[in-house]
Amino acid sequence: MRSAIALLLLAGTAHAGNNELTFFETDRALRTSSANAITDDSLLGAGFTYARNLGSGFIPHLELWAQGAFQWGSADGLMFQTLTTELRTLGFSLGGQLRYELHRRITASARLDLGTTRAAVAIHDEMNHSASDHGWGATTAGALGLDFNLFRGSRFGLALRCELGAVATSSIPLTATPDSGSENTLHLEMTATSLGSLNLSGPSLAFAFVGQF
Repeated sequence: MRSAIALLLLAGTAHAGNNELTFFETDRALRTSSANAITDDSLLGAGFTYARNLGSGFIPHLELWAQGAFQWGSADGLMFQTLTTELRTLGFSLGGQLRYELHRRITASARLDLGTTRAAVAIHDEMNHSASDHGWGATTAGALGLDFNLFRGSRFGLALRCELGAVATSSIPLTATPDSGSENTLHLEMTATSLGSLNLSGPSLAFAFVGQF
């Protein structure tokens, strides 16, 4: 709610036109075996997007937008019924979006993004021993969406956006290394144990507050 109020205030101080700032929340279902070994939960996230209108083409009501996004996510889980896990992500992406005005209040869109994601995994046992690692991977995301325009004025506009899409990530190799103070122990004797390659691909659902200025 605070983010929505801040977005309203920001949009209200600018001139409506070719710029857009979005705050979004996402829910990505993790379907790969590597992700399910760490958590049974979905990857819940949020982020911000800045977009710029590149103009219309030969088709009326069709626009091309370029955009850049920053987002973060988290999910917790349980391994071997005794070890708790924490998954944290950060992502950056650039992409494009086609938008078609179906009605003055409704706009349909199709989006494609390319970017990179940092995934950090931490494992803890009941004795407060821990091990962790992080790595980077490539990301490709596509989505179809609908914008419901709540207000469109000469100075600013406000809309709600709903998107259904899919995210594909490259596999990120991770090795669980005991943190300092864990005495090289995590429930059992260990030094550094490979967790394999983590793949965070899956379908996603997103909702957003959109401010145009």
